[in-house]
Amino acid sequence: MKALGQAALLCALTGVAGIATWKIKGAPDRTVPCEISQLKEGEICLLTVMAEWQNNVVWVDSRLRSDWEKDGLPGSLLITTANGENFDQLLEQAVPSLAEGKNVVVYCSDVGCGTSLEIAKRIREFGLAPEVKALHGGWKALKQAGLIPPKPYESFINDSAH
Repeated sequence: MKALGQAALLCALTGVAGIATWKIKGAPDRTVPCEISQLKEGEICLLTVMAEWQNNVVWVDSRLRSDWEKDGLPGSLLITTANGENFDQLLEQAVPSLAEGKNVVVYCSDVGCGTSLEIAKRIREFGLAPEVKALHGGWKALKQAGLIPPKPYESFINDSAH
């Protein structure tokens, strides 16, 4: 019984310390840093896209179809190989949009996702756009930048927190 009491006390102290740290230091920084010098070949930072390419971009989602349908960037195209999707068929459907002379930015879910690099490489091989790059940080970077609209329940949670 004594061990259980000590464990409960330890948990309570840990919780208080965590809350105190949050109050003093603030929420943890969960932003997606993007250092141009650290980018892999074929990657681009969101800030670069927004500053240099602005509205001259076709966005391509390389995540699962269900993720794209649920919370893809509005107006983005789905081109992926995830879950056995047919890349050639999806690319063929996207050709009219890709051939508009705009740059193409492919995104997947997060920093560690390599799917966007692979899809960007495959699109680049067809020569349909002036530039084809993979977005460093993927969907997470888009979400943090406020480009992915919040779901109704997210707005409720955020509004009630203030």
